[in-house]
Amino acid sequence: QNCKDNKYIIPKENINMTTPKNSMELVGTAVLVFTIQTSISNGSSLAPLAIGTILMSIVFAGGPISGAHYNPAVSFAVTLRGGELTWAEMTSYWIAQIIGGFIGALIGGFISPTSVVVSMGSDATMAQAIISEVMYTFVLCLVVLCVATNSKVENNHYYGLAIGLVVLAGAITVGPISGGAFNPAVAFGLSVAGGFANFGYSVVVSVANLVGGAVAAVLFRVVLPEEFGLARGGTVGETTPFNA
Repeated sequence: QNCKDNKYIIPKENINMTTPKNSMELVGTAVLVFTIQTSISNGSSLAPLAIGTILMSIVFAGGPISGAHYNPAVSFAVTLRGGELTWAEMTSYWIAQIIGGFIGALIGGFISPTSVVVSMGSDATMAQAIISEVMYTFVLCLVVLCVATNSKVENNHYYGLAIGLVVLAGAITVGPISGGAFNPAVAFGLSVAGGFANFGYSVVVSVANLVGGAVAAVLFRVVLPEEFGLARGGTVGETTPFNA
């Protein structure tokens, strides 16, 4: 097999962060993490609302370009689901998302009074935090798969709203327990920009997020078996229209 045709090998163009898809993932993730950093460090009680609504906006903006994942766990779930996102493309998305998360956290930390990192609540246990992250990342990824990669709801206009509302609900519900990352790019971006603060917990959170994404992909195949193995054109993700 020609190396260029091997889906497990990352082509040079996939590593190039200036391609439209990678650029959108980088910028979108940066905007998301910037909003998280600034809204939380400024002590706003409306931080979950700010985070959820900016996610809605950038999902609608980037959907037709890259699929608007902005989250390695979402990219992982979409890849496991099957479609046009290969493992090599997923890896390039991950690189763009992690870099974007770091840039967003760095800029947010520069203009904010303090830097924030993903941390457990003072009264929470590690088990509670891990389960919280797995649960809401699972819900987030399942919603993405169901509203953005399901041929039964092609061309819908609510996908961004549905995705943003999950993050809003999760931040309010389990944010005080686990820190409410639901996204490895958020956890790593904030940690690295903060001088690798709480880095060990960021690793734990990221693993929990990927587990949640994997479970979502499995359940999607169970509840929508007719989608399994469906050949899809275009980018699998929050695309408009959802070309199946």
